[in-house]
Formats: sequence, structure tokens, C-alpha cells
Amino acid sequence: MGLKLITGPANAGKVALLLRRYLEALSDEPYLIVPNRSDVEQVERQLLELQPALLAGSIGTFDDLFTRIARRGGDARPVAGEAQRALIIRRALAGRSLNGLGRSARFGGFADALLATVAELEAGLLDPNDLDGELAALYAAYRGELDRLGLWDRDLLRRHAAERVADELDGWNGEPVFAYGFEDLTGAEWALLQALAGRTEVTVSIPYEPGRPAFASLSRTMDDLAGLADGRIEELPAAFDEVAAPALAHLERTLFSESPPAAAPPIDGALRFFEAAGTRGALELAGEELLALIRGGV
Repeated sequence: MGLKLITGPANAGKVALLLRRYLEALSDEPYLIVPNRSDVEQVERQLLELQPALLAGSIGTFDDLFTRIARRGGDARPVAGEAQRALIIRRALAGRSLNGLGRSARFGGFADALLATVAELEAGLLDPNDLDGELAALYAAYRGELDRLGLWDRDLLRRHAAERVADELDGWNGEPVFAYGFEDLTGAEWALLQALAGRTEVTVSIPYEPGRPAFASLSRTMDDLAGLADGRIEELPAAFDEVAAPALAHLERTLFSESPPAAAPPIDGALRFFEAAGTRGALELAGEELLALIRGGV
């Protein structure tokens, strides 16, 4: 039992190795966590290329796994939809003085902002008792309305699932868990991984190289996972030059570095640099470039 880490830069073969480990554990009914629902079919096709038939195991997102665990408990509740949550938060606001927030609360955006704040608090596994002031009272009123209606919201379901694995013997039956495709963890996801690592083998793939500026934003997540792994870390070497043009491979190895190597390969049309205002602007520039290439016969 415990956590194992597979790390390395882009195109080092981390996911391919993770998928092979998943196939090796098929007799134990493993669970593979992927980033998005759209990735499920893609991963299934990749696995079928390695093995003609898959007669065991499960593939899903973190939310799929949370739901599966929570629904197996005897105290599971229905999950409130977005419209229900919007009505519940407005009921929690009704009749409250709100002190200095009264004028702001007259606008529809106040309830939406409060609902987003509540979601962040729940994702961080915070209770109303962990707060003070008017926010604590509003949060408590929202949770009280959910209890009165016998509902959970999505974040409460996640929390219940993580706590169930940690506290109940039948919360998890020992199936190994594999995960890839995330660079940060919510409080509930971290709690679930910790709980699972105490019950079974958990293998996580994460893009990371120590000392690389390009991965500096992941250092906190990596430090937390490395602490849980207790030295069980498999570092894969860089292999981007095997699948990319020399200029692109050079960029990947030196990105954000203050002292890049003096010798750099010629660009030779392998790279184009665009500068735009916002996501839409970047997509428009990329689209124009693609259209020009298509019209040019590429």
C-alpha cells in the first residue's frame, strides 16, 4: 500500500508507463483516473492497442470516482443541481440583515458570487465553524438548507466520499488506483488520494523535473505528493528530441531558463511566435495561420 510517483518532462513516456502498469493490475480490478470525461474513450482506445480485450478495471474522472464511493454508502443523498443551488442560496439570504452587505445583496450577482465563494470553501474542506463574521453565518444557512432538504451539493458529495474511504472499512475494497493529467489538487481530491494510499496501491503520473523553471508552479503539489510517496518516485529522462524537431526540443529543454545553452539549433520554420490579447485573440491568430498553411497546400 502507499503512493508511487512517475515524473518527468513532456513526452517522457509517463502516461504510457502508467497505462502498462494499469494493464498489469487488471486482475485486481484497478481504477484509472483521467482528467476529463472526453479522455475516457481516448484512453480506452490506447489500452486496446496494447491489449485486444479489457474484461476488468474501470476508467473515469475524479468526480466519477467520488460518486461511485459515495453512492455505495447507506447514507447517500441526492445531489442538488445548479438551479437548485441557486434557489437554496437565495433562500439562505432571505430575511437576513447582512449588516453592511445589504445594498450589495439587492443585486442578482451577489447570490452568484456567494455561491462561488461557498464552492471554494467546500473544495477546501472548510466548515462554517472554521470561519467568522457574516460569511460564516451565510455559509451555515446554506448548509442548513441543504440538510433540511436532504441534499448534498457536488462538493459535499466529494467530501463525504473522501471521508468514507478514510473512516469506513467498506469504503474501498483494495482495488489499485492509477491517476494522471492533473497539476493541482482540490482539498477533497488530496484527501481522497491520502485515504486511498492508506488502503491500496496508488500510482500517480505528474509532469515535473526538479530545478526546471518551467515546472516551478508545480513544486508545491510535487512536494506534497513526494512526502506521501516517501521516496517511491520513478523519474523518467527527457525524450522530447525523439519526437520533435530540434528547435522545438531545444525550446522545451530551455523554457524560462535564465541561462540557456549558447548553441541553439536553427528554427527552420519549426516555431512560430504569436502575441495576442486573450484566449480568443490567440485562437484567431492560430486559425489564420492554419488557414494560410491549408491554402498553401500543406
